[in-house]
Amino acid sequence: MNTQECFPFLGVVGQEDVKEALLISMTNPKTGGLLIVGEKGTAKSSLVRALGQVIPGQNIINLPLNATEDMVFGHIDLEYAVTQGEKKFSPGILGRAHGQVLYVDEINLLRQEIVSSLLDAADRGINTVEREGISFQHESKFTLIGTMNPEEGTLTSSVLDRFGLFACVHRETEVVARKEIMCRVLAYEKEPELFCQQYEAETKELIDRVQEARERLDTMEISSAMMELAAQYSMKGNTVGHRAELFLIEGAKAIAALAGRNYLLPIDMERSAFFVLPHRMRKTDNSPPQTEEQEEQSNTDSDQTDGDDQPDLPPPPPDSSSDTQEEEDSQKDNSEEQPETQPDSQENRAAEDRVAEVDKQFSNLKMAVTLPQDRQLRQGSGKRGRTRTALLQGRYVRSCLPKGKLTDLAFDATLRAAAPYQRLREKGTCYMTIVQEDLRQKVREKRIGNTFLFVVDASGSMGARERMRSVKGAIFSMLQDAYQKRDQVGLVAFRRETAEVLLPITRSVDLAQKCLQQLPTGGKTPLAEGLATALSLLTSMRKKEREMQPIIVLITDGRANRSVKGSGDAIDDALKMAEKIKLSGILSVVIDTEMDFIKLGIARRVASEMGATYYPLKELSGQSILRIVQNFQ
Repeated sequence: MNTQECFPFLGVVGQEDVKEALLISMTNPKTGGLLIVGEKGTAKSSLVRALGQVIPGQNIINLPLNATEDMVFGHIDLEYAVTQGEKKFSPGILGRAHGQVLYVDEINLLRQEIVSSLLDAADRGINTVEREGISFQHESKFTLIGTMNPEEGTLTSSVLDRFGLFACVHRETEVVARKEIMCRVLAYEKEPELFCQQYEAETKELIDRVQEARERLDTMEISSAMMELAAQYSMKGNTVGHRAELFLIEGAKAIAALAGRNYLLPIDMERSAFFVLPHRMRKTDNSPPQTEEQEEQSNTDSDQTDGDDQPDLPPPPPDSSSDTQEEEDSQKDNSEEQPETQPDSQENRAAEDRVAEVDKQFSNLKMAVTLPQDRQLRQGSGKRGRTRTALLQGRYVRSCLPKGKLTDLAFDATLRAAAPYQRLREKGTCYMTIVQEDLRQKVREKRIGNTFLFVVDASGSMGARERMRSVKGAIFSMLQDAYQKRDQVGLVAFRRETAEVLLPITRSVDLAQKCLQQLPTGGKTPLAEGLATALSLLTSMRKKEREMQPIIVLITDGRANRSVKGSGDAIDDALKMAEKIKLSGILSVVIDTEMDFIKLGIARRVASEMGATYYPLKELSGQSILRIVQNFQ
């Protein structure tokens, strides 16, 4: 990459955190690479491409998204094999990246197996290739930098953990800064050389600073107290494994070296944690929900407190203006969930049912699905996930030996397989002789849609405090995303005594939206029946379409009060049915609508039994991405 043609590194307005993370990564390669995450148009790529200006002697090697395994890791030198009759290894991009910076733009769109192999090579500093009859190793020590827009897909937690540093880039929110960006871009486009000259002096100072920091690393002193501090940071972040501590130390060393010191201070560790821990931190809220005995004891304690002169009242919930309103809503929930106290007539049911409007102000949710890798060949169309396909469509990603009749010839792989044996074969008038054993089949990947089955709790408790309005807003937003990705959708609602399939699996998102708008609330909560209906529907669909990858989206407050047989423990039935869904291998996500001050946490328990991703509804209202991953732990 010609750094002279790049926008100056120091000419980028703002983004100081990203600039610092890049300098840390360039100062100390042992920091484990850098992942930069942010929305489009925020100078992610511009900063990385301009990085070559501050690291003379190193190049920025680009890895394109359409790169095949041969291009990345190396392959047989075809010309040498044909002319000499011998196999010779020809290094790929990793060979050229040795001692350089390897840059992958939109790394989340790169094939998962290539990303994993890149990180393996970066960790070991060696690229090992064993394919097509050759076994070869060569040094490949490089600094990996990746950029991504989370709206276009995510990386798995195991891949994220392999990156040492993580930095978020944000758009400028001040008018002055946005105006300055326009001025600098226009000035650069008008006279690039003159614009770059304005930053030459500052760039030279930065080059010297990075070089001196690299030399200072060898004399860096790490005290026992700093190691203990790194361990404490990692434990408080609830990180998995021990990579965090090591990267914390390496990052702090680079920060101290850039500051002109050969010893560490707590402030260095604190700043290092800002880049090392965010993508590794896990939630620590694993407290079990209250049991019936605990809830009864809590109520008893509350009654005893009421007799005091000045009782300590609990704070009101964020969605209620007063304790009186909370009590009224609770009474409303109980009255709606117990319709048996009155004659169960059509008039009573009609009076009890209420239809909530759709909250169209709900934030736009993008569903980011991370499915486990498999070897299933699938057909169909869509824009969400990648899958292997037997159709003559999609991107050619690798070659394999044909199984049965050859339908899609991999010409390049066939030539490489035949090249070493040309001296031993009769060519006649042909330049190359190819036999049956040389033929290779193309393996293709294409994008395909998923199948989302929305299982909605429409009981009486969902009608309180306009919960169903927010629920419909969340589902409406997800349906919009499903339409854009060409997904299939279905809708199951459960209330009163049973569950009902309101909309079978279909590609018509419009029908799903109409059913959603007309969905009433009222009656008891047959949660187990809803889960059983969803499982039965998807099981029958999978028998017809074995390649289907269904996803259950369960929206409920978890307050089950009707069992499958009408008598028994309703919650226990729901948990057993949730476990069946997990054993079936169906991916799922649970959106918890419980908003009461005292939370029972049943929806979280159901999510745990289902192996589902768990989200409280309140959290979704402030998010833009709903991440759905397999969580069978």
